[in-house]
Amino acid sequence: GSISVGSRCSTRTHSVVTDTISIRNMWSRGVILLLTLSCAGVLAFNKELAADRVTEYRIRSQQLHLDEIEHEIQKLEEAFDKLSAETNDAETSRVRARVKRLLGNSCTKKEVSCGGDYPECVHNLLVCDGIKDCHNGLDEDEKVCSADIVRAGSTFKGVTHWTSCTELNDHVTLITITDSEKSPFFGPRAFVRATITNEVGHGIAQLDVSTYNAKGYFSFAKRRLSLVPEDNAPNTFGIVCNFQFGDFDHAECRFVQKGTDDQCAKLRVVRS
Repeated sequence: GSISVGSRCSTRTHSVVTDTISIRNMWSRGVILLLTLSCAGVLAFNKELAADRVTEYRIRSQQLHLDEIEHEIQKLEEAFDKLSAETNDAETSRVRARVKRLLGNSCTKKEVSCGGDYPECVHNLLVCDGIKDCHNGLDEDEKVCSADIVRAGSTFKGVTHWTSCTELNDHVTLITITDSEKSPFFGPRAFVRATITNEVGHGIAQLDVSTYNAKGYFSFAKRRLSLVPEDNAPNTFGIVCNFQFGDFDHAECRFVQKGTDDQCAKLRVVRS
C-alpha cells in the first residue's frame, strides 16, 4: 500500500512539475511575443518618424535655397539699376530708327515706306501734301510733317572731319537756321535759309572763323536737310543732313562739292 501511495505521489509531482514548466513556457513565449510586437511597433514608428523628418529637412533646405536665390536676384537687380539709367521716349525712338535703317525696305530712292505689317511705298512728293496715301495715314502724320526740325533760330553743332576736296584739321561747324517756310501749296518740303560757320583752329591760339549763307529745303519724306551756298558765298561746299535718329535733334551730315553729290567731309550734329 505504501508503494502505490508513493507511486501516485511521484506521478502527481511529476505532473505538477510538467504543468508548471508548460505554464512557464507559455508565459515566456507570450512575453517574447509581446516584446517582439512592441519592438516591431517601435521600429515601425521610428521609420515613419524618420521619413517625416527627412521630408521636413528637404523642404527646409529647398526653402533656404530659394530664399538665397531670391536674395541674389535682388542684389543683381539693384546692381543693374545702378549701371543703367531708365530709358526715355527719345532714346527709344533713336533705337527704333536705327533698327529701321538696318532692316531697310523695298522702296525706291524716290519713295518712302508707310510701315505696318506689309510693304507699302508712296512717292516722296506725296508725303505731307494733305492727302493720306498710306493705308495707315503715316504720310500725313503730325510728327512726320512737323517743321520743328528746321524752325528759325535752331542751331546744330558738330565736329567736321575732311576726307577730300580740301586739307583742313578737324574743326567745329555750326548750322543756324535763319528762316523756314512751309508753303501751303507745296507741303512735302519746307524752304530754308541758314548760315554755316566753320571754326578752324591753327595751332594753340589761332582760330579762323568763316561764315557763309546757304539756302535749300527740308524733305519731310526723307527727313533730309539740303543746303547749297548762296550765289555770292565765298565757299563752294554744300551740306546735307539726314535726321534718321528718331528725333528732331540729331543728324548725320556731310559736306559736298556744290553741283555734285561728292562727299568731302562728314560730321554728326546735335541741336545746341
